[in-house]
Amino acid sequence: MTGRVMDFVADPLPEAYKEIYKRRSTDNGELEDEDDADVYCWYTNLKNSSGGTVLHKMVSMKTDDMVIFAGTAYPEASYRIHNELIVQKIDSKGVKQDLNVTQKMMSARHRRGTEGERNVMYRTRNRQAKAAFILENQQTLTEANSSPDVHVTGPLITFSTNANHLIEADMSDLVSYPFLKLVSPEDVLYVSKYFERLIGSTDVMFERFSLLYQPHVIDGDIVVSDEDNQRVVVECLGSAVADGVVLLLRKLCIAPPPKRDTMGNFIRATIAPDSDNGLSLFELLSDDPSTSEAPDRWTLMN
Repeated sequence: MTGRVMDFVADPLPEAYKEIYKRRSTDNGELEDEDDADVYCWYTNLKNSSGGTVLHKMVSMKTDDMVIFAGTAYPEASYRIHNELIVQKIDSKGVKQDLNVTQKMMSARHRRGTEGERNVMYRTRNRQAKAAFILENQQTLTEANSSPDVHVTGPLITFSTNANHLIEADMSDLVSYPFLKLVSPEDVLYVSKYFERLIGSTDVMFERFSLLYQPHVIDGDIVVSDEDNQRVVVECLGSAVADGVVLLLRKLCIAPPPKRDTMGNFIRATIAPDSDNGLSLFELLSDDPSTSEAPDRWTLMN
């Protein structure tokens, strides 16, 4: 926890690395609102526990009091293709074309393995992922505790940062609070299944769901009913780790209180297709700026 960044990085940092921590000023001298700020991307070798190095794509995003780095590892030995992914594209004349997606990705990774390509940095203006949560390992607790009601409310929050950018709640009050109680009731089952998939996999998974804008966290506070509560639609990056689940959330929009369907159930919140013109969390982590299908979004810095 107290280590320096360079303790884990095997390559020299790009010249533009210091830009990550800067907060720009507007024309009138005021500090810029960083809810929309630059996301930075570069490739570097990180040290692993055995003393070797693994090529990573690094993406950085800002919160108010920290910088969050998301790394995607490319551990393929000599970038050798083990399995190829073939995608078929049907053109306007109905002719099928095979697109070897894996070869394109692997050639890009091989190029990123060269020293010259690792020393460049890109940025794109994007709505920031402001909030992060760590949830307890529910599976481990279940094995250690035979009580049948130990997890009735789902996994508890063990750490959170900047949750107040999404919902009306203080971060200190959220520790040991069930995360599912922050979720809109119409999305609770959906998010529960998402957690089940996360815990049973080593993959990073992305989902979209909504939170209650005014959750009832503290007893004695004013209770806003689910029917009158606005919804905060978020995009979520989730990953299972040794001690639980890590979630990185980006706000997409605030939706009005939901209507009910003919069965009396709340209708899930949606967003307009053009309400967020930035890159999604999935795109930020999977997109290669030099081969991106949206190259105008990325700016080469050095």
